Amino acid sequence: MIEAFAGIHWVAVSAGTLVFMVLGATYFMVLFPKQYLYVTGRENLPEEEQRVSGAIFIVGPMICSLVTVIADAVLVSALGITSVPDALALGLVVGLGFLVPMTFNIAINPLFPRPILYGLLNAPYFLVANVIACTLIVLIPF
Repeated sequence: MIEAFAGIHWVAVSAGTLVFMVLGATYFMVLFPKQYLYVTGRENLPEEEQRVSGAIFIVGPMICSLVTVIADAVLVSALGITSVPDALALGLVVGLGFLVPMTFNIAINPLFPRPILYGLLNAPYFLVANVIACTLIVLIPF
């Protein structure tokens, strides 16, 4: 498995990470901002308290996305995946097997007032972003 790190295509990893970032910004800031406030229990706060600011809200998700896409790239390399159908399958397996359950698992704690709704809102983003990232890892020429 260590040899798989040598097979990482860093341009594709960068592209996959960018997909996570752009899709996340579009999903949470443009398409579903009110729903996100609701599932996190912040919908009744004053408007200035609803806004989040600080580098951690940009850099944190970017680093997490990068780590996820690196793991995808290691799996693509280790498993010898070269076709789009296999990349799609890997994206679904990792998404449905790890990312979606972890989204719900993280939400199931007292700090999330609506954990199931939180998971239902967030899980599709992680699943779709991961499937696209895995596909890019295979499609972008090495």
